[in-house]
Amino acid sequence: MSQTHSSDDETDFKTVNRNNYQRIQDKVEKINYADGISDGREQSFQSSFDQGYADGLKTGIELTKFLAFYDTLTKANADDNLAKEHLAYKEMKLAKATDKIHFKYLEHQSEPLSIVSEKQNAYVDNLLEHCADALHTTTNLFKSQAK
Repeated sequence: MSQTHSSDDETDFKTVNRNNYQRIQDKVEKINYADGISDGREQSFQSSFDQGYADGLKTGIELTKFLAFYDTLTKANADDNLAKEHLAYKEMKLAKATDKIHFKYLEHQSEPLSIVSEKQNAYVDNLLEHCADALHTTTNLFKSQAK
């Protein structure tokens, strides 16, 4: 009789072990799935942040350099050509670099990041082209003379 009892205990023990193992396996799968989702989001958010930061920095620097240049120029004695360009710059009435008008992601939120970035860069390039046409001398001063 003791062997029958031992055999029943062993069978019960194996059944409990299998059930516990399956519960642990299910929990591990859920945790790993959640970790994978989280890691994927972090990578996506980080690359999006990096691209947005680079685009925003370029936009801010390119627009602010004109404002800073002309603010400094008003304190110095400028030649006539630069003084005329300063007036032309004022007439352009460009919004501050941080103004939302300069950031195209607001207009294209449903599009992929690469498309938004292309549109942002095209916007900045067109704006700089416009500035180069209107502010030729100033724009040439900003170009690198390194060879």
